[in-house]
Amino acid sequence: MKRPNPGMTLLKRRLLSMILFAFGGCGTDPASFIVAPRETDAVSGGITNLQPYMGRLQSSANASSDMGQFMLASCGCGDWRVLLIPNDGNAKTQFPVTFYSNGDYQPTGEVAVYALDGQTGFSGMVDQDAGTLSGRALNGSFRAFVSATRGGDVHAQPVDACVLCHLGDDPVLPLPDWHVTNYYDYPEVCLHCHSANGQ
Repeated sequence: MKRPNPGMTLLKRRLLSMILFAFGGCGTDPASFIVAPRETDAVSGGITNLQPYMGRLQSSANASSDMGQFMLASCGCGDWRVLLIPNDGNAKTQFPVTFYSNGDYQPTGEVAVYALDGQTGFSGMVDQDAGTLSGRALNGSFRAFVSATRGGDVHAQPVDACVLCHLGDDPVLPLPDWHVTNYYDYPEVCLHCHSANGQ
């Protein structure tokens, strides 16, 4: 009986692994793209610095092409949410996320941020010292890499965050009918009634 060539067998295994990864590793399973954090301790109420992270959705980790706008922001009372605004004309999408740390939360260093609910999710790391965020976003068949930064203007950027979600032609969470309307002319008046953390 002819014995198999070990080198050829190894080559076949590698080719099979590559094919399976190409067709399955980035397939329909959300967990193959949105990776659960290694950090195990949920950060109750979210991170200390409440300034939002604004950035872009990209087709790959090296920013090969712009796919839309990204935001991670506090909506007050410890409710942090991700907002995805794709360039292809699809509707905005928002969903809550949770931060995770190793042991007791500290307002310095890196923390993980994560959410996965069916075909919608986000996984990434926030560098609290540098004010940067990198991660991956998922919404159905839409998948993108994310790069974002925390702004330096503690007043203007939270107002921008409010406008992205609550105002405009396609608000994710429209303001109630009873809400005052002077924000149409002067969006910055949000902070006349609300604090910078969305309350």
